[in-house]
Amino acid sequence: MEAAAQQAGVLSQASREVSDTSRQAAESLTELRVAITDISSSTSRASSVAEEAVRDAQAVDERIAALQQASESITEMVRLISAISQQSRFLALNAFVEAARAGEVGRGFAVVADEVKQLATRTAQAAEDIGQQIAAVQSETRQAVSAIQRITGTLGSIAEAQDAIAAAVEQQRAAADRVVDNVDRAASGSARITEAVAQLADSQRLVYVRRALALAQDLLEEAGGLSLGSGQVTLTVRDQATAAQSTVQLPELLLGGAPLARVDDPRRPAPLVDDVVAQVGGTCTLFQRLDDAGSMVRVATTVVTPAGTRNTGTSIARTNADGSANPVLAAVLAGNTYTGPATVAGKPYFTAYTGVHAPSGELVGMLYVGLPVS
Repeated sequence: MEAAAQQAGVLSQASREVSDTSRQAAESLTELRVAITDISSSTSRASSVAEEAVRDAQAVDERIAALQQASESITEMVRLISAISQQSRFLALNAFVEAARAGEVGRGFAVVADEVKQLATRTAQAAEDIGQQIAAVQSETRQAVSAIQRITGTLGSIAEAQDAIAAAVEQQRAAADRVVDNVDRAASGSARITEAVAQLADSQRLVYVRRALALAQDLLEEAGGLSLGSGQVTLTVRDQATAAQSTVQLPELLLGGAPLARVDDPRRPAPLVDDVVAQVGGTCTLFQRLDDAGSMVRVATTVVTPAGTRNTGTSIARTNADGSANPVLAAVLAGNTYTGPATVAGKPYFTAYTGVHAPSGELVGMLYVGLPVS
């Protein structure tokens, strides 16, 4: 019976750990999903920027192409000007020859022909200079066109890569969403399992403490029950909540009509409590009423302190250190049995407490059984 309750407690603890792990995994995956969403947004923005850069580069390429066409048109015009200048020089030369033949009469015409020749020469030289400048512009334009085309190709590759990355990130985000959903469902299921296992563990513990308490009551009755003798005993009592110590005088507690011996050494047998634990396991304590308020002191117990002695002489006050009523004593003093969690020797236990009455009906103490809770 004790083993089943203990195993249920271990299973409950394991289920809580699984539930906590699932919850932590769900939180981590949620953070991953947020990070992937951020990456997806950044990648989408980068892809948009790359596409815009490609469009800008294409627009620049188109403008440079138009500039190249314009420069070619200018080149054709320069060629035409050069041809006209050449023809003007030929005409001026012919006019100069004819003026020379005319003698004195053609002298003025010769002067005009010479000026036309000089103007044609300067025009041809200017056209040649313009042609050289246009050729240089065309060379630079061709290089710019080539560079822009390379940039456009590179940006196109970047845009394609960004699109591929965005698609991959979107796939990862969708996968992360599915994983998060699955882990959320697993965490929810684990939480329900943990709750069910905890309820099972509490049920097992409750069954155990009820049976153990019933056995303790039967053994106490078989031993002759508790009563108060006419003598007095002096006890050193330590409050388990405040650790305050005091010396008190109490009526002698009788078990089956014989004085109850106090045993602090766990190697020596203690009456009643050791018999209970020998049959059902767990822990067992016998209390004596300490005062009219209903405080109780341990007079026999199987609970061992860190110092290696039985936890006898420690008391439970009617009220806690914060002034609230102690739920265990509140139930026992009201004539009820308390079952549930309680602190025993500074550690959590699942417990059952019930009052013990003398043949006269007076409440003289209480019985405790319990299991440690992980």
